[in-house]
Amino acid sequence: MRKSLYLIGWLIILAFFIAPLAYLTTLPSTSQIMDVLKNDNLLKSITNTFIVSLAVGVLCVLIGVPLAWLLTRTNLPGKNRFRSWFCLPYAIPPYVGAIGWIILANPNSGVLNTLLGLKLNIYSFTGLVWVETSFLFTFVLLTTLTALDRMDSSLEEAARLSGARAWHVFRDISLPLLRPAIFNGFALSFLATAASFGVPAMIGGPARLYLMTTQIYTYQRMGTTQGIQMAVGVSVLLMITTLVLLLVVQNTLGQQTSHLVSGKSTRPSLLPLKGATVPVCIGLILFLFLIFILPLLGLLLSALSAVQGSWSWHNLGFGNFARVLLDTEETMRAIMNSLILGLSASVACALFSFFMSYFITKTTWRGRTLASVMTSIPFSTPGSVLALALILAFSQGYFGIGPSLYNTLGLILIAYIIKYMSLSLKTLHDGYSQIHPSLEEAARISGAGFWATLRTIYLPLLKSSLVASAFFVFMPVMSELTMTILLTGPGLETIGTLIFWFVKNICGLGLGLQAFQVYDIT
Repeated sequence: MRKSLYLIGWLIILAFFIAPLAYLTTLPSTSQIMDVLKNDNLLKSITNTFIVSLAVGVLCVLIGVPLAWLLTRTNLPGKNRFRSWFCLPYAIPPYVGAIGWIILANPNSGVLNTLLGLKLNIYSFTGLVWVETSFLFTFVLLTTLTALDRMDSSLEEAARLSGARAWHVFRDISLPLLRPAIFNGFALSFLATAASFGVPAMIGGPARLYLMTTQIYTYQRMGTTQGIQMAVGVSVLLMITTLVLLLVVQNTLGQQTSHLVSGKSTRPSLLPLKGATVPVCIGLILFLFLIFILPLLGLLLSALSAVQGSWSWHNLGFGNFARVLLDTEETMRAIMNSLILGLSASVACALFSFFMSYFITKTTWRGRTLASVMTSIPFSTPGSVLALALILAFSQGYFGIGPSLYNTLGLILIAYIIKYMSLSLKTLHDGYSQIHPSLEEAARISGAGFWATLRTIYLPLLKSSLVASAFFVFMPVMSELTMTILLTGPGLETIGTLIFWFVKNICGLGLGLQAFQVYDIT
């Protein structure tokens, strides 16, 4: 029974996690890839993607690393509160922040431009990089905070006792040890920017600043053979770039060993800020207000305004909420679809991970570790690429077998499960790893079979891990946009796509067929 379940798990992984992406890579010929690279507009979108992603990654490092150092190596008052506050942007989809900044810095009717007389223009390269950075810097912050918390501070203490100043200690001791963590955070923010769709569409579209993800969406929405071919070509290039970067990270800095934890460790002596305490606290509060609170206030102000662009007290009310909830039939349908998809995907991922993680951690069977690697490939693949691969794999049934799933909730659900299974599998893997094998051995000595062992030993001990794994899938599914925008159709609205279409209709993003008035793809 155990081996049968293991084989079924492997068949599911090969059929759903690997086959669609492998099929996608076989579609474009070398000549088609060269045609994509020779197209000036597509080449410009590739260049834009690299430049924007690089700029966001560098800025995330410049923000996240000093902030992590302040929160761990100084006597900053209220450090725990600041930690929680600066991690809040991680829980908000970047495209929500983009909407807030559009309301604040729209060149024609932005709140900051209208009320304060500023001349901000969010529809620009700077605006795109700023919005992405203000939410993705948390990748660098979290990885660096974790490394600093685990670091043995004896080397830093020795440098201070030798007379080294704080800057020299950070530059010569801390920074080299943190290099792998910093680079991992940089890679995460770089890849997240390259794979994002919402922010480039909402801000880059009106600015005629097209990235690879918006190009894939535009070509796929043409509905022609040429459009699909171009979308496939761009998707393959984006996937190859992503996988190459991941391999570089894994095989270079991933092979470096920085011994952050030793047998003996001392609590780091905190650097006194002295007279800089108040200015640093004020600066951090202002920065948090700028990157997180201000765009949310812009969202709230716009939601309460009866007439957009008219920012006055008598214009405020709750009429927009009534129209959205009561007069717009798509709203409740989008909420119900998102809840159904979120609950279904989280339960499916938790159940599959419960069984598959057992085989990965509690057996020595061949291929068990490779299964974990295979499920992480779709998570590392940009969502637009994965969505296009699933469209091609399931549009005529599963590679021509069975009914078509195109424009169905079923295909969206499959996309969510494939994309976020890695999060659930990792959570259950950690849970299983903490359970000593002697418990299972005692159950077997008592005559318990495989199912009885799972039900009486592992299930009770892994309840919290199961709930956590489901939660880690449910949260991103509820706000997912990058994949869903390519997979959705009439009657299949989700919360993310409904928000996107509202913003598109109001702001005129310049996507869809309108973009081809600017882009000559022939």
